[in-house]
Amino acid sequence: MKFGLFGGAQAVPGQVVTEAALGYHEYGEYIQLAEKLGYTSAWLVEHHFTGFSQLSATLNYLCYLAGITSKIRLGSAVVVVPWFNPIMLAEQVGTLDQISKGRYDFGIGRGYRANEFVGFGIDMADAEDIFQESIAIIKRAFTEPERWSYKSDRWEFNQVVVEPPTVQQPYPPMWVGAGSEGSIRKAAQNGYNLLLDQMTPFEGIGERINYYRDELDKQGRDFDPYSIAVTRGLMVANNGKARKAAHALRNKFITEVQVLATDKRFQVKSFNPVAGSRWKGRNDPVAISEAGAILGKSDEMGERIQKLYDLGVRNVLLHDLAGETESLQQFAEEVMPHFLDKEGPVAQAAE
Repeated sequence: MKFGLFGGAQAVPGQVVTEAALGYHEYGEYIQLAEKLGYTSAWLVEHHFTGFSQLSATLNYLCYLAGITSKIRLGSAVVVVPWFNPIMLAEQVGTLDQISKGRYDFGIGRGYRANEFVGFGIDMADAEDIFQESIAIIKRAFTEPERWSYKSDRWEFNQVVVEPPTVQQPYPPMWVGAGSEGSIRKAAQNGYNLLLDQMTPFEGIGERINYYRDELDKQGRDFDPYSIAVTRGLMVANNGKARKAAHALRNKFITEVQVLATDKRFQVKSFNPVAGSRWKGRNDPVAISEAGAILGKSDEMGERIQKLYDLGVRNVLLHDLAGETESLQQFAEEVMPHFLDKEGPVAQAAE
């Protein structure tokens, strides 16, 4: 298995709950430690207008991380494509891929937070059309060696050649976040890798992996288990008091994010972080974490990783809201070694 990190820095450390409660430089040190401990990737969020200092200029910050690391892969989770001029976005991605020496994973999405669409003055109903057109332009920018022109009702580019080229050819791997059966199957059809969320219970993750695999089978394409990355909350809790504190922190985060995602007034009428889910615990933040987070002491965390392994997961992204180096180290030293080889002792014991 592979283990990476999910989250981001914040400009005002500890202001309110956000991704890791670490400042820009402190989070860089956190990622450097993760690289030394054997984590294989670091995926950073991109959000705007939150009021609680979530990372916004993600590609800029990933360039900084690329300069202070050497092995760990760096991903965006995700670049919200409708916010960007597609040619300028292609140039930024090319620059990042050059600086990182081909270590960038291009996570993309159309956006889901109501407050961001309001802030940018974009109708949410137009997001899919903007996304599809922009991605087509970006792919052409990465693969067209000669000058070219393009014009539509939305964009006009004249005699452009996009530089610099990417190190990874034809371009960095593209990942999309998806949750519904339709969006997952569409991701497979379009050749995208898949990012799965951290709120869905373990059993739901297995169902979503099966949608993706089934769609690949229909196309006659091989399934690479590492083409799916599953985000999970990391809640190291070595005693009851620590477990209660971990729940309190994550509950606040879930609620804050849900407020920004639900409607244009940014208010929640009914808490529902697992949209469309039939799961009876979908309205209970504690139940969400108990049913899907990597939680507890090292042995319990190992049992939860084993559940993911049994469902076919081979690539896990851990989201530690506290940003504690002790948790990072405990998981790396006491849990990861059992799963780094998929034929290792834990997998054999389960067979």
